[in-house]
Amino acid sequence: MLNISGTTRIFPVIGWPVEQVKAPALFNAYFEKYGIDARVIPLKIAPEAYGAAVRTLMSIENVGGIFVSIPHKPMSVDAVDQPTSRAMLAGACNAIFKADDGKTIIGDLIDGEGFVRAFDRTLNGAAFNWAQARALVVGSGGVGCAVAASLATRGIGHVAIYDTRLPQAEALRERLQQAFPATQVVIGTPKAEGYDLVVNSTPLGMSPDDPMPVDLSQVAASCIVADCGMKTEMTRLLIEAQKRGCRIQKGREMMIEQAPLYLALFGWPGVSSDDFRALEAI
Repeated sequence: MLNISGTTRIFPVIGWPVEQVKAPALFNAYFEKYGIDARVIPLKIAPEAYGAAVRTLMSIENVGGIFVSIPHKPMSVDAVDQPTSRAMLAGACNAIFKADDGKTIIGDLIDGEGFVRAFDRTLNGAAFNWAQARALVVGSGGVGCAVAASLATRGIGHVAIYDTRLPQAEALRERLQQAFPATQVVIGTPKAEGYDLVVNSTPLGMSPDDPMPVDLSQVAASCIVADCGMKTEMTRLLIEAQKRGCRIQKGREMMIEQAPLYLALFGWPGVSSDDFRALEAI
């Protein structure tokens, strides 16, 4: 059992709710296995208190950084001193830490890089024609912003964004289209027909009685269906996609691929995602 002492580096994971987060189990298992004096602790903080909480926590000497969960990722851009360029592009942060000067609070977004690394693993060497591929990203919150931006960074030919919050989706579409003129970025509908990749980045699927976030009735068997949710490993969306012959990507894979990226930002570079995969902590 990893003990907490006065020398322990603390890494809060902040959400509202926070019951679904998997980071404490995964990272604390890693810290314990490798004898690292650090601990990830979940904190349930309401949106109206979030900005002040970030400032307070990052002023504490033994807080090494913050994992950001829903719904706080978009508001993190304004909660930090200096968002990275990819955080600004997507309009969200999910990792908060101090710069080398020990004072400036940096916000970065690594959800998208974690997603595309997991997607590479899902492909398992199979060809994927990025320039001709069409993707549908459902949800334009922090995760959806990150995924859509990372797909465009990879050079995907077409990205459709769907969200019931149309102004938010349109704002993301405009930012991405301006940054990636070679990618066609449009507002879509939640229907899988005609897409090579479908990504659910909404909270739908956290509860068993949630409605389907995407209509799979006309999905092609060649389509890859991904769900970024962590609370339930096999969501209804993934079960239905698998029944229709589609390859699937679970949310846990995105988190495992993100884990080394978090550690690099928080002071432990060079860690492999395989070290986390072997833990089987989530």
